[in-house]
Amino acid sequence: MAEAPGRLMLLLAVFLAVGGMSASAAPTLQANISSLTSNSQAVFVSAINVTSPAANDAIALVIPANTTNYTATPPQKFKWIQSDANYLSSGTGSVTFQIYNSHSDFKFILARNVQEWSTGNFTVAAETTAIPIANPQLPGQIHLLLTNITGQVAVQWTTLQQAAGAVVQYGKTSGQYTSSANATFDTYTASQMCGGEAATTGYLFPGVFNNALMTNLSASTQYFYRVGNPASNFSAEYNFTTAPVDGQGPVQFLAIADLGYCETDSSLEWESDYPNPITYTPPGTLAALKVEFDNAWEGNWLSFCAAREVVNAMLADPNKGTLLVHNGDISYAQGFTYGWDVYWDMMQPLISHLPYMAVQGNHERDWPNTGDRYLQENAKDSGGECGVVFEKRIPMPIPHPGQQWYTFTYGPIFFIQFSTEIDFGEGSAQHDFIYNTLKSVNRTTFPWLVVGLHRPYLEPSVYGPNNKADIQNQQDLQAAFDDIFFQYQVDMTWFGHTHWYSRSCPVYKKQCQPPASDGSQTAPVHVNIGNAGASFSWDVVDPAVLTQDIYSAFAIQHGYLRVNASRTSLHIQAVNSLDGTLLDDYTLTKPAGWAANSTAQTATMTNFVGNFTSTWYETYGGDQYGNNILDAAEAQIFASNSSILATLANMTALANPVTGPTAFESFQNANPIWQALNTAFLTVVSNTTSVSSTTLYFYQKIYGPLFEMFQQFPNGVFKGPMAGTPLTITTPAGVQLPQQQIPANLVSYNPPVTSSSTPSTSTSNSSLATAPAGSAGGTAGTANLTSSGVASTATGSGQLASTPGANNTATSG
Repeated sequence: MAEAPGRLMLLLAVFLAVGGMSASAAPTLQANISSLTSNSQAVFVSAINVTSPAANDAIALVIPANTTNYTATPPQKFKWIQSDANYLSSGTGSVTFQIYNSHSDFKFILARNVQEWSTGNFTVAAETTAIPIANPQLPGQIHLLLTNITGQVAVQWTTLQQAAGAVVQYGKTSGQYTSSANATFDTYTASQMCGGEAATTGYLFPGVFNNALMTNLSASTQYFYRVGNPASNFSAEYNFTTAPVDGQGPVQFLAIADLGYCETDSSLEWESDYPNPITYTPPGTLAALKVEFDNAWEGNWLSFCAAREVVNAMLADPNKGTLLVHNGDISYAQGFTYGWDVYWDMMQPLISHLPYMAVQGNHERDWPNTGDRYLQENAKDSGGECGVVFEKRIPMPIPHPGQQWYTFTYGPIFFIQFSTEIDFGEGSAQHDFIYNTLKSVNRTTFPWLVVGLHRPYLEPSVYGPNNKADIQNQQDLQAAFDDIFFQYQVDMTWFGHTHWYSRSCPVYKKQCQPPASDGSQTAPVHVNIGNAGASFSWDVVDPAVLTQDIYSAFAIQHGYLRVNASRTSLHIQAVNSLDGTLLDDYTLTKPAGWAANSTAQTATMTNFVGNFTSTWYETYGGDQYGNNILDAAEAQIFASNSSILATLANMTALANPVTGPTAFESFQNANPIWQALNTAFLTVVSNTTSVSSTTLYFYQKIYGPLFEMFQQFPNGVFKGPMAGTPLTITTPAGVQLPQQQIPANLVSYNPPVTSSSTPSTSTSNSSLATAPAGSAGGTAGTANLTSSGVASTATGSGQLASTPGANNTATSG
């Protein structure tokens, strides 16, 4: 490929500068552009005449250009200059950045001897001049949204400045725009944030949000549109197709949760960890290997590059249809405006054509003392955005600001979307809205009813126990909605938060329900679609839980849900984004003329006798203990002169997930590391005289079977129609462990009583409500368990303490 003219001129300038400078000349930094002329542009930056170049010298992007305090306003991203092979020997090196329109001028700095970014432990040796945005009215971040009114589609785009005349023009023929709508304007300031990075180190002016509404649209019709300002310029032309008439089909569309964003230039960021120390770790060293390992296993948010793979796969899918549903954890910007800029650049090619309907997740909403339901956990997952940024950037048809619940229709499907981050218990405004909506849906017009939320409703997670964790959240959701979802015949729930794919059977109170005589299902199917891009959730599964009948499909691979619905079928396919293969394929059917049967549903509820029994892990949660055992095994892996370390260092899977291929973004690439980890486990647990009974128990009951399961299913599809063989749970071969009874400290363990900040009652708006089977509770000092994790009764009052300094963070979220 020929070099771009700007890059050639800069290379020539670098050559002349190096040839004509003395050894004592000061270093300089040069970029090959003087202004940003598009919303995404490659920029070539060169450091010239650097004396004593070091491996930890970096070039960093700084926004805005007048920044001088780099700890108060940190650089947005950086690259080590040593990635240019000539740098360490010549003192001149170049790197390429992909620069996005962040609605501000910017510059690059040469940072010498970087030790810690957050403490300013580096020296700025040179910087470029300020680089402005060439066109303040350049439209970008274009995305479509639906309202809850048929025949309307909204569009939002962002500009640097607000200007009269901003408009969307649209029509049914390419290039012929017979209608137009003026834009209204919005933005947000640092003072509107709730704290954290969103109000301080992470805040940048986000630009002006231009919002316009296209109305009087015909059903099932393709429209062409452009946005912009006649006084400056318009965007390129885009198109979309409207939904069919209400109640009619077919419709085809996509659904995801837990996506994130990914840089395309292999640069490094530190948004999620700032202002924690981000120290230089030389490539190939023990420290660097450990960072990569931790990123893979513990989900440290250093890389979301599977997100871009998923978006590219959705773009290329010929059956992607005409809508994208996104149920929480959107960009993972977490208070850093720049993350949203990268996110919209990644998403615009898709959602400038497909209307985008979303609910907030914990990474958009949660912040202490702002009204979320996780006050006692001091949840700070949004980085201080506290829902404000989500509402401004993705305006959904909600009743009022902060009330993140709404409905919309699409062909034969009626959607109820709600927030798991604010109170949903009985008596709350959100619960009342959902209950009243369920009663009023016209099921003759809309045979399918789908509920969207973020945190899991029912899935095989044993992350717990606390109010923020999966176990308690599932119990709270089931207590609030099991009866009314069953009574009013919700067909599916779609959620995320835990980063895998799972599907339940049609289930009521954790028991699979038989179909009706007409072949239609009588209970909701709960589908986790949280596998879109965020780091996999590895260590929160108890394989024995996964074998239960209520879990019909389970896979650890990145991908998305493809949906095709007519009046008589609702067909979902979970697609692997790496190769297009299916992780799951499932269809619900209803006969023509189907009608809701509340009499039969009421009879089932009245006569229902629960027989589901939770395992010890499902009741109390295994993750907080399991991480202690993970820490012990990790210490074995990274011990000095460990042969396991040499094995890991030689694995191609350990390519840096940020600067190289997306090494940990597929199950196949990560699995060799888990097998090495299992070897370390065996080293730890083989000497049963020196290891605790708790460690032995958790290895035998969770981690041994977990890694054996990983080895048994190397494609990451563990259960369901695409798994091939039935899932069996065995202890890995090559180790002889004694039959380990539950240790005394676990037998007697009782977690502290937890509840939501606004506890729900044990009754619901349905007069037939009962408490969900399998929920935690009972007399203090009692735990339901046996040595196999099956229920029995034991008494005691002791608690298992976490190991000081152990990593007790699960990979949900």
